[in-house]
Amino acid sequence: MESSFKNRNIETMFARILGKLERIEEKLDENSYPPEEAFNSDFVERVNTADNEIIKGKRLEFESMDDFLSSIEK
Repeated sequence: MESSFKNRNIETMFARILGKLERIEEKLDENSYPPEEAFNSDFVERVNTADNEIIKGKRLEFESMDDFLSSIEK
């Protein structure tokens, strides 16, 4: 009898965990970037221009935010 009670407790616990994981997954799916059309066209153009300049080597590119901040502190 005690074994079946423990099994039900474990099943209940797993069901709760799965429910929470599903809610977390739903929240993650909600967090996405807005479409490009949602931004001001001037801003999009400036970002695209900067991206092209980085590709051409005309601007600095940093591997991480820490690298960027370190370069500013120097």
